[in-house]
Amino acid sequence: SVLAGNGATTAPTVTTQPDGTVEISVTSQTAGTSVITASVNNSSQSRNVTFIADVSTAQIADLVVSQDNAVADGATANTLRVKVTDAFGNALAGQTVSVLAGNGATTAPTVTTQPDGTVEISVTSQTAGTSVITASVNNSSQSRNVTFIADVSTAQIADLIVSQDNTVADGATANTLQVRVTDAF
Repeated sequence: SVLAGNGATTAPTVTTQPDGTVEISVTSQTAGTSVITASVNNSSQSRNVTFIADVSTAQIADLVVSQDNAVADGATANTLRVKVTDAFGNALAGQTVSVLAGNGATTAPTVTTQPDGTVEISVTSQTAGTSVITASVNNSSQSRNVTFIADVSTAQIADLIVSQDNTVADGATANTLQVRVTDAF
């Protein structure tokens, strides 16, 4: 009889050839070590076999915003965490993920996944508003929005325009001005 661990699949029993040997075939959709135990009568032996994740099916499994609403000062970052797996959900380490950032935001063009298949993406901007961040590997991509807020600590008067002048001094009719306040960027 044959037992396979860690989700591996094998025939439950095999029959030996005339020379006393038999080849045991084991498959799995789960990357990692599987313990294979062959038993006959009261005798058994176990060996480990290793299955590796299928890099040919690498895909963006998840893209999560972990820090949002950063100040648009060009230094404070919004962050996202991307996870890359194969078609069966096995984490893929060492995968190069391409990153695009919209609306003038800045990020590294590529990041590389860690042993758990994840990597953090850091994004900065000097432009307040929404930036679309897209992570891609192979033909798989996901996008998320992050928001940058104006840097109120650098608020300044950008424009002061007289929009209505020379009104009658009757205590009711007003001269008007329009002010535009911006941050340093």
